[in-house]
Amino acid sequence: MKLNPKIKAGCGVLTVFGLGFGIGVISLLFVIAKVVPLSEGWKSQESKEFVANHIANRLKLTEEQRVEVRPIVEEALESRWTLRREYLMEDRRLMEEVFLPKIDQLLTEEQRERARQMLERWRKDQRLKLGDPERAKQATHPE
Repeated sequence: MKLNPKIKAGCGVLTVFGLGFGIGVISLLFVIAKVVPLSEGWKSQESKEFVANHIANRLKLTEEQRVEVRPIVEEALESRWTLRREYLMEDRRLMEEVFLPKIDQLLTEEQRERARQMLERWRKDQRLKLGDPERAKQATHPE
């Protein structure tokens, strides 16, 4: 049985599209899993090195310039982390002390339970953003 050339062409187009789509998905997963944490996780030394090397490569810095720029990048990342931590802590305080008490009186008991569950998931996410979960817990709820 002889196949229609249009069917062969259609299968070829689908195959090429499928391969391109598959490679794109794999590339996206790699970026999400590997590159984003390094570029956004400025608390670790590995992330600081990644950001410093990225800047140095994009600017085509000489080795002498890399040595001089490195401490500046690390200082900027530390300042950025301090600002972000302060923002996250204030955001948490605002949610727990201002927003939730105001809406609590408007909710039914079932809605309050859902709100508590939502808040607990949000707190967990915040602790992960702040770094060490135990340290973040102690910082927000000193005993």
